[in-house]
Amino acid sequence: MEFSADRQRLDGPLALDCGRQLSQVDIAFETYGRLSPARDNAVLLCHGLTADQHAAGPADPQNNRPGWWNAAIGPGKALDTDQFFIVSSNVLGSYGGSTGPASTDPDTGARYAMTFPVVTVADMVRAQRRLAEALNLPRFHAVLGGCMGGFQVLEWLRQAPRQAGNAVIISATARTSTHNTALWSVLRRAIMSDPAWNGGNYYDGPRPDAGMGLMAAYGALFWMSRETLEQRFGLRRTTPEPAWSFAPEFEVEQFLERIANNAGRGLDPNALLYLTRAIDYFDLTVAEDGLAGALRGARNQVTLVSYSNDWRYPASEMEEIHRTLIGIGADSRHVTLENSFGHGGFLMAPDQIAPIVREALGSDT
Repeated sequence: MEFSADRQRLDGPLALDCGRQLSQVDIAFETYGRLSPARDNAVLLCHGLTADQHAAGPADPQNNRPGWWNAAIGPGKALDTDQFFIVSSNVLGSYGGSTGPASTDPDTGARYAMTFPVVTVADMVRAQRRLAEALNLPRFHAVLGGCMGGFQVLEWLRQAPRQAGNAVIISATARTSTHNTALWSVLRRAIMSDPAWNGGNYYDGPRPDAGMGLMAAYGALFWMSRETLEQRFGLRRTTPEPAWSFAPEFEVEQFLERIANNAGRGLDPNALLYLTRAIDYFDLTVAEDGLAGALRGARNQVTLVSYSNDWRYPASEMEEIHRTLIGIGADSRHVTLENSFGHGGFLMAPDQIAPIVREALGSDT
């Protein structure tokens, strides 16, 4: 599989929804496979909250993590690199090399930290569109992503449906719920309550690892359903008898402790604050004429994949998107899958979703 990792400086400043602009923007990205001579086989892969552009391959030196969708990318896989040229870009405001709070402000020479402007999913997609221009990719064969990546795909359908090609939206929604916003608020508090966070100015000192650990432990419960936790851990203890203490005794407690202890690797706490805030602001229903108005230009082939036990973004919300797309004339299909993983099903059970992705992309494999 051909592979490259690069960073592209966008041409000119980038205006943001918040009213500010970034005078200098870099977007980090990786590619897998080979671009066709006609430049018509490019597929844009949009990542979720705690992922980055490293979607395939062995552990990278930056965060020592293997590609987050290794099982789906490669020769003969769902994203077949013998047929498609996969572009995986790091979102604006993130921590994988694209411009974000850890970047240096060219106007001051210091890191942005919390002076970085608040960004939205729409801003992320504007940066992706500028990246596509820089790479001379006038149109993608397809755009796909899950969770926050699915939000980006929806935003592509709003901003530039003709550039998007086929669309695959996994475990997403058209509007962040009040419940999700409340949960993100708790996660941000976990980071910001750590004294080491220091108002976001921790880059030259100790990191807020305790806050990150608490955030990660909470976050793991966002991804896993009640059924998954029960099947994987039950109420099994690591000792034959009760320890009568508050040390982690149940297997599920030890699982969360391991997650908390490894939470800081490759992640920037400030970036997580910004990305979760971007999710809070995501709402396509506020457009004139609601969701139908936001997506009025979409005539794409759209595949929506939901999970029956995804309590964060229920299948009913994906069905609403599907009905709206059908109503405006798009070629929409909605598939609801059953497994025990809930929201993270597309990552935990990639073989289940692979045939759907292949069909959506028109893969030969």
